[in-house]
Amino acid sequence: MAHTSPTGTDLNAILTQEQDALLDLYLQNLDNFFENQKNAEKIQVEIETQHLKKILSE
Repeated sequence: MAHTSPTGTDLNAILTQEQDALLDLYLQNLDNFFENQKNAEKIQVEIETQHLKKILSE
């Protein structure tokens, strides 16, 4: 997988194969973290919505 910088430079010429693999793993973990954050926020909104519905129905 060839990465290019905003200037068009091939990053594989800069990074070793191991560094490139670590960068890919880091980006994958970062994507997973933000996906989990979005899911946690959705759950929190649902919990708060259900709580408010319960309060309003009393």
